[in-house]
Amino acid sequence: MVAFMRKVFRRLFPRPAPLYKIGNVKFHNTLVDTLTPNLVEIGDNFVSAPGSIILSHDASTYFHSGKYRVGKTTIGDNVFLGANATVMPGVTIGDNVIVGAGSVVTKDVAANAVVCGNPARFMCTVAEYIDKCEEKGVLVPAPKGFSGIFSNKQITEQDRQELQFIAEEHYKNGR
Repeated sequence: MVAFMRKVFRRLFPRPAPLYKIGNVKFHNTLVDTLTPNLVEIGDNFVSAPGSIILSHDASTYFHSGKYRVGKTTIGDNVFLGANATVMPGVTIGDNVIVGAGSVVTKDVAANAVVCGNPARFMCTVAEYIDKCEEKGVLVPAPKGFSGIFSNKQITEQDRQELQFIAEEHYKNGR
């Protein structure tokens, strides 16, 4: 009976489709503002880690003024949003940006930047970050199956095991 009632309820009150705009390719694990999703725009090749949040409204002013603060939040192409990072309302993040885990982005971020912290601050360019990672020897090649995540293909158990093997071998060999 409960299942039947749920089915009837869902038909009478269907959930609306997400109202925010997102590019054609993504691997996204983000909570996008549900109150004003129409003010969120996300570009192509967006990747986000668990717990990340993108806001386009802020209720902090409500009890003091009876008004909400709102702003268009725009994220460019080829952006990585780290675990538990928060993008505040009205922020624009340029193309080719890496936002570190736990960061709170309160101001616009220029293209090709790596930012982190609370509030998020410029650390270096993406090219400099890649160079630092290469110097430290912490980059490993991604398994072939991982390229599929950017076309919304699921990563298989075999792909996951392959990455684990690559990482384990990398660290066994002195890295």
